[in-house]
Amino acid sequence: MFAQTIALFKYLMLGILSRRLLLLTLVLAVLAMLVGGFFSELAIIDSNQIVVALVADFLRYALGLFALLVITTSVSQDYEFRQFERLLTMPLARWQYVAAQVLVIASLCLWLVLPVLLVISLYSDWLVGLYWASALWLEIFLLGLLGMLTIISLEKIPLAVCFSMATYLLARLSGLISQMLEESVRLSDGSLTSRFVDLIFSAILYLLPDLDSFANNNVFFGNVDLLQSLSVQFYSTVIYALFLIAVCLVDFYRKEFSL
Repeated sequence: MFAQTIALFKYLMLGILSRRLLLLTLVLAVLAMLVGGFFSELAIIDSNQIVVALVADFLRYALGLFALLVITTSVSQDYEFRQFERLLTMPLARWQYVAAQVLVIASLCLWLVLPVLLVISLYSDWLVGLYWASALWLEIFLLGLLGMLTIISLEKIPLAVCFSMATYLLARLSGLISQMLEESVRLSDGSLTSRFVDLIFSAILYLLPDLDSFANNNVFFGNVDLLQSLSVQFYSTVIYALFLIAVCLVDFYRKEFSL
């Protein structure tokens, strides 16, 4: 059973790996270094810390979007070329396809963060680079699982990518949104409408990961316990990953494919 899952993982992974993937990864790494060189000319105070933080954020969003596009395109092609129908004729369970895709996402994210370790280490300490690469792997892995869920549910690449990125950005901006809502309620003297909106958004944000669940930029500006920060993110990623995989399995099993 597990041998079949591994075999399916290798098959799916071969469909993703290509020279184009390698080239695009190298291009993103070079662009990150160019961005760092540009901002190093502009920054005056704490220039090195500001540059490495900007480079890290550039890599965060660029690699996240890149991984999301690769994952959604891969699953979408399985719909387009009726790969699911072929799998159902084989002695493979649907959970094995989901498990194989999870392994693909984990491997793809590992490949994408390897240049991050090198680039961040050039601007900062190698230990900070190792932390950022590990934390970014957890972050992109979670985003990839969200992308897998949305493409299986929506079956359209643009919708899946937009919804996943919107959810991801909402989680990233959860702290700022909470502060804005609190200030809005205070300025409106606690009106019913403001409190209702605050309640709705608070309920939505409660279901999303908080800022501690993502790679922390504070490591570039001060002494931060890297192990503790990474352990918090690891715990949060495990919880949300299990939830996303469970929802994905439920949604995938309820679908009907014509043989």
